[in-house]
Amino acid sequence: MPALTARLRNRPAARRWLLTAATGALGATLLTAVPAHADGVRLTDPADATASLADVREVTLRHTARRVVVVVRVTDLRRSARSGPAGAAVFYDTNRSVAGPEWRLTTGLHDGTDYQLVRSRGWNGTVGEPSSCGYRVRLDYAADTMTSWVARRCLGNPPRVRVGVHVVDQHDPSHPVEDWLGAARSWTPAFAPG
Repeated sequence: MPALTARLRNRPAARRWLLTAATGALGATLLTAVPAHADGVRLTDPADATASLADVREVTLRHTARRVVVVVRVTDLRRSARSGPAGAAVFYDTNRSVAGPEWRLTTGLHDGTDYQLVRSRGWNGTVGEPSSCGYRVRLDYAADTMTSWVARRCLGNPPRVRVGVHVVDQHDPSHPVEDWLGAARSWTPAFAPG
């Protein structure tokens, strides 16, 4: 079980629990239960995909009254795909009674790439056309981060949301490097809007 540290921060609009998890081994459980009033979490991931510049190192999730915001920090986000094309997916679980994610946001990690939000059927399938609802992705190469947000109404205004994060580096297409936040197909804790 990873070491956990929790720190309460006061904000003008809401009180937030920020949790930091350090995983010691691939596949370790990141977090257990968190307070019901919490609206965000920051999780760290070990350097477990060191063959990739897009090794996931930290993910921050914030569930606000209007948006679900996910910030993914990788080892070295590059503007050009010459170092190896890479992409990311953020999976959204809005209904825990159904196995797998209900939504998936996919994006390239290089300048000029596109992104889309689609309904998901399990971890590998999609349903229908990309959403025309409100969502955005911003790549910050100086900070090595991908920031995405999806309007809560796009996700059906769920009472709680949890996410999974997956990055694939295709520098060597015969041996793609995959990295998940935590274990493969694992989730952050679920959070109500704050």
